[in-house]
Amino acid sequence: MSKRPAWAPVPWTGASLFLMLFSSCNPKPLEGERAAPAGDHPEKSAQVTVWGDRFEAFIEHRPIIAAAPATLVTHLTDLQTLEPRRAGPVKFLLRSAAGASIEHVEPAPARAGIYTPALTIPQPGQWTARLAISTGEGDSIVDLPAFAVFASKDEAVEAPDPEAPEGISFLKEQQWKVKTKAEPVGRRHLVERRRLPGVVSPRPSSKAAVTPPVAGRLLAPPSNSLPSLGDRVAAGQTLALVQPPFSEFTVKLVESEAEVIRAKLARDLAELAFARAQKLAAGKFKSERELQEADFALRTAQANHQAALAVQAAYRKAGAIFVSPSAAADQAASLPAVELKSPISGAVVEVAAAAGEHVPSDRAVFRILDTASVLIEAKISESDLNRIEPSQEAFYETPDAQGKFVPILGESGGRVAFFGPAVDPASRTVPLVYEMKNPQGRLRIDMTLTLYLATSRAENTLAIPESAIVDEEGRPTAFVQRSGETFEKRYLTLGIRDGGFVQVLSGLSEGERVVTKEGYAIRLASVSTSIPAHGHAH
Repeated sequence: MSKRPAWAPVPWTGASLFLMLFSSCNPKPLEGERAAPAGDHPEKSAQVTVWGDRFEAFIEHRPIIAAAPATLVTHLTDLQTLEPRRAGPVKFLLRSAAGASIEHVEPAPARAGIYTPALTIPQPGQWTARLAISTGEGDSIVDLPAFAVFASKDEAVEAPDPEAPEGISFLKEQQWKVKTKAEPVGRRHLVERRRLPGVVSPRPSSKAAVTPPVAGRLLAPPSNSLPSLGDRVAAGQTLALVQPPFSEFTVKLVESEAEVIRAKLARDLAELAFARAQKLAAGKFKSERELQEADFALRTAQANHQAALAVQAAYRKAGAIFVSPSAAADQAASLPAVELKSPISGAVVEVAAAAGEHVPSDRAVFRILDTASVLIEAKISESDLNRIEPSQEAFYETPDAQGKFVPILGESGGRVAFFGPAVDPASRTVPLVYEMKNPQGRLRIDMTLTLYLATSRAENTLAIPESAIVDEEGRPTAFVQRSGETFEKRYLTLGIRDGGFVQVLSGLSEGERVVTKEGYAIRLASVSTSIPAHGHAH
């Protein structure tokens, strides 16, 4: 399993607190509240948006009056699943500057994602608040900003109107439906990488064509069958036999076998004659000249036998053997044939003939391929030659696993096999070839890849995921979440792209929450002819 490189896209983590308080508007009644009677002074509403490590809390409420019930419409979004919290209690903990405290447990949401606790705060002033959200791993704490509690309704009416968040309205129900995601903008170490097309090819020594030296009838090897597509074979393994028709080759093959037998018999006879001549010469019954003639005859017979064996070995090296025409046939009635052996270990990727078929001597019957190691080839423009060092980081991405970046060098065991010394005059490029281990065969021959090669340019800079960028008529755009249901469009100036992230030169600030999922849905909301009213009854 490949490791994710440091530059590859990873989920952003860490709690972020970004608050948007009190928005002035003429809202609809909030969940659990009744509409104000006609003629009453329109009430302000307040909004609080806080992001914790697990949950986003978006709270709407009317001005809070001491000793009067106040409903806090609390929207809770699970930042891991991007869905509304559908079950479970939430504890509201409030404390005043004087030390008074209130604890209220809301046992379940009024509906998916929305809690409507009714709190009565006895004293005016500033009250700090926090939410304790029960999870299977304990309570997740979300600290809220201080709430202003007014002594009377008149005091609340006289209070200055807070600044309203302006932007694109995209309600929580809409966000939950499409699972909108926003993440804080941060800094990352980005390396400029050249994105190049690549292709997988076999090593020259890892492919082989098995071609018969003579034409003939294709037979299965003894005690076996012809290999099929995908079969693994070993180097030196007999894959098939080719039985040539009766021809000059057949005659010569038979003659070579017969000549070995004749030469051996002549050698054996010469050895006996020489041994007898030695004994007779020792008893003075043979002259020295006769002994020399016997020795010469023996040496000649031995040389003839060696020559016959050499001819036989040449045929056998070419795979020529004698085989029985059938398992039931008389073993003595054998016919000449040529063995086809695999020169390498690998998988059979082509079988060009069936058993019994006539095969010519100029066409491969089997093709063997070993993909335990493969080559990855790319072309580097001559304008990039001084910026790219092949021994630096290199990653590839396959078409079926986009976003998954696999390292070529280092722990993967890859190496630079070839970096061209000359520029191709037609394409003005230089070939770069990596050799990489491929034990599981995931890289297939002729597969196209996308390579990412590191250059000498690297920066620690503001960056966002590429998924946050929305193209608006050719202009890169992103959407910043200003509050729970309000977003702002920003035009961006971009820089380095590296492993799913892109440098932001202008348009965003560190800590702002940028939409990284379903930004196009917010763009559609921004151009909709029917914009939802700010504030709504859930």
